[in-house]
Amino acid sequence: MKKSVGILTGLAIAIAVATTAGAWYTGERLPAELEYSVNRSNAELKKALVGVGGSLTVELVSLDRHFFSSTAQYRLKAKDINLGDDEVVSFDVGMTDQIEHGPFPWSRVKALKLMPVLAVSNSTLQKDDFTAPWFAAAGEQAPVSAQTSLGYGGNVDSTVLLAPLKVNETDGNSLAFSGMQLQLSGDREGKATKFQGSAERFEMKWVHDDQPPATFELKGLKVDGDLAATQHDAIYVGKVDLSLAETKVTLGPKQQVLSIKGFEQKAQQALDGPDTVGGRADYTLADITWDGRAVGNAQMAVSIKSVNAPALQALSHWYQAHLPEFEAAAAAGQAVPQIQMDEAEKAKFQADLQQLLASKPKLAVENLSFKTANGESRFNLAMDFASPASFDLPPDQLSKQLITEVKTSLSLSKPMIGDLATLQALLDGQTDAQAIAMQSSQAGEMVGMMALQSGMATVQGNDVVTRLHYADGMVDFNGQKMTVEEFAMLMSMRLAALQPQG
Repeated sequence: MKKSVGILTGLAIAIAVATTAGAWYTGERLPAELEYSVNRSNAELKKALVGVGGSLTVELVSLDRHFFSSTAQYRLKAKDINLGDDEVVSFDVGMTDQIEHGPFPWSRVKALKLMPVLAVSNSTLQKDDFTAPWFAAAGEQAPVSAQTSLGYGGNVDSTVLLAPLKVNETDGNSLAFSGMQLQLSGDREGKATKFQGSAERFEMKWVHDDQPPATFELKGLKVDGDLAATQHDAIYVGKVDLSLAETKVTLGPKQQVLSIKGFEQKAQQALDGPDTVGGRADYTLADITWDGRAVGNAQMAVSIKSVNAPALQALSHWYQAHLPEFEAAAAAGQAVPQIQMDEAEKAKFQADLQQLLASKPKLAVENLSFKTANGESRFNLAMDFASPASFDLPPDQLSKQLITEVKTSLSLSKPMIGDLATLQALLDGQTDAQAIAMQSSQAGEMVGMMALQSGMATVQGNDVVTRLHYADGMVDFNGQKMTVEEFAMLMSMRLAALQPQG
């Protein structure tokens, strides 16, 4: 018995000594760690705001050091950040960070997390005039808080909490948010990051003047990601999955409801060569209803392959630098902005674009489909690109060298068109079942007849089908082979024939 007591006493003394020594070590190392963290955060924020304008910085205001814990005060300062639509935001908010020294912070011991760590950070947003409305919406609790542990080997684990929010304004506008928890883990340099988060519900009601209210509701949000940095700055590989159990939009005088259940996005990106990157994103809408009536379901996949990573980086920086010009063009309804470049910038832009195209990238839209109770329509597109001899070539020669191959197919289901016609008739208040059935059948047949008469498609069973294949300067359109010039003339004639005669 005495021997056991002696062993336990010795163990307790050893733990106490280790804890005291570890706390002293953390206290000594802490200022350098915080300086590193602030500098890295500011560098990442600067990258994120390229092309947006303004600045966003983190500043360490003070550090009150004790033996087993420390308190840090930060300021997050934003100045003239352009949110678009001529909206500019500036703010200066504070954060308090209660730092527990390692190796065994009490918050981890209570949670039975017994692996030693350098420190645990418990940070919360401070209440001031700017954040007071946010605190009020959160029931006077901190709307944002985070707990982060830093391991001795540089590993970082964080839990970020967004508090539930509730806002009811006198004009009828309202917002309700269930809150969100986000788990993150990785390394202090940001080279590898895993994250997982979920939120139960978000609902917003918008009332404007004398218009009927519009309500937007999201349920069952989940996000899951695993990303790793590459040798190419700002290009990561890995996966990001996003899902929503249900999305509802209620609008219009009749307060009709659009409901989408089972939205999923699964995105992956990987290096497919020494200097090239590729990716794929799959989208699914499992069930769509409008005003309580079934519409159908949809899916789509988009993929890109063999994109030169250094050139992509350079062109991304160029785009961010000219983002205001793109936004101005979009606001003016212009498809292509007029970008002013001097000769040096133009030469670099063309060199980067040439490098991007030299790796012969490929773009595809795979199985864009929409399915109703009785039919399914599908669209596919694949395009291969190459680097032209010069960007100063005449447009027709440039396009032939720039786009080396195109494959596309469209299949419209006549029963699917009939289902949509039935839905429209029911939504319009029609009640004669026989008339609705006849009208729906005629809708599908009419599309098939118009396709045949225009020569734009063929009819294969219940599907209206059109196919195009371009390669080596020749076009195969629904089995007819012709030059690009002949195809352009054919399309012009057939589209003109479809125009109503005045």
